[in-house]
Amino acid sequence: MQRVLALEDSLPLALSLRFFVSAALFAALAGALLLWHGETALASNWSPAMLAATHLIVLGTLSMAMVGALLQILPVVCGVAIAWPARSAAAIHASLSGGTLWLALALLLQQRSWLAPAASLLLLAVGWLLACCIQSLWQARPAAAGATEKAIRLALPALLITALLGAGMALALAWQRPVPLLALLGMHVRWGLGGWIGILIVGVAFQVIPMFQVTPLYPRRLEQWLPPALLLLVTAASIGEFAPWPGGTAWQMALAAAYAGFGIVTLVLLARRKRPAPDPTTWFWRLSIASLLLGCILLPTTLPCLTPGILFVLGFACSAVMGMLYKIVPFLLWLHWQQLGLPRPVASIRLVIPQAQAFGQCACHAAAVALLAAASLWPAALSRPAALALLLSALYLLLNLVRAVRLRARD
Repeated sequence: MQRVLALEDSLPLALSLRFFVSAALFAALAGALLLWHGETALASNWSPAMLAATHLIVLGTLSMAMVGALLQILPVVCGVAIAWPARSAAAIHASLSGGTLWLALALLLQQRSWLAPAASLLLLAVGWLLACCIQSLWQARPAAAGATEKAIRLALPALLITALLGAGMALALAWQRPVPLLALLGMHVRWGLGGWIGILIVGVAFQVIPMFQVTPLYPRRLEQWLPPALLLLVTAASIGEFAPWPGGTAWQMALAAAYAGFGIVTLVLLARRKRPAPDPTTWFWRLSIASLLLGCILLPTTLPCLTPGILFVLGFACSAVMGMLYKIVPFLLWLHWQQLGLPRPVASIRLVIPQAQAFGQCACHAAAVALLAAASLWPAALSRPAALALLLSALYLLLNLVRAVRLRARD
């Protein structure tokens, strides 16, 4: 884990804030959509409303926030220069936002002809992200790279494969071409969740858990071998979709076990943190890891696959991302004021987003995770309460972020 940060290389604050605020907006859209459609949304994994809401969360919330964080992490943590930073951030944000909205509408309204332009915009966002950072990211020798940088190097190709699989399915549906849709869908989900999102969160955790939670470092061997092992397991499980491959679902279970191992180590580190009083981010991480472990346990059961999916996406990934936002946003604002020599509008970095407000949103989000997981089993009774909890959590996050951004407006 790399402790030394090149703070002087951080990008202008506005480039990342637009991604973070947009992430909260897309989560609110997903909650409103599920609230409107109620039980019919959760009646099936493939209902139009569920497909639309899933992509609003995965693309509009998770990928949006993760790309915004990457634009700061790469120069500050990894020493990677971002090409054309202002233009790149604007182009990626616009194409990712437009493509996500267009795709969600196409899925919700079942308009096949809209899938092709949506896929084109999303491919543009992914391609631009890779183009603006890939050359610098691979210039350094792998041996000299930190654990976070090595994980990012593996997560970005997984993102590209995810995008290509998704675009391929979208174009096949739009042009009515025969393809093995279920097999491609399985690979798309596996590369998106187990590859892009999972590996990136694991790699960023190697940096932010010890730094922000004041814990011991992750074991060096875990940092070195877990991200490539995850990528290999995703690859092995994907090959099994199309070719005879020994072990059947064993590769999928091995992937879940690898993530569970990461979760157990993280819980142990959090239990050994040097600050006695846990902050909101600590609770977000505990919720994240608890959801991950429960999802891994439920994966081989006969429960609907929607249940572990909700636990992984909303419980594990969204909880981790939200927890990091409550550290990253105040840190970036504090750094912004320091670099420009501006008077700070609050006395402490903890007051940029007061802890009481962050704890409140954490409680709303925990309720949303629990209710949505339960609603996947009992949709008639719990669909709308779960969707309302998700909407309130997203609006709470949006309010907290907007309050923090308004402090910058006083510059």
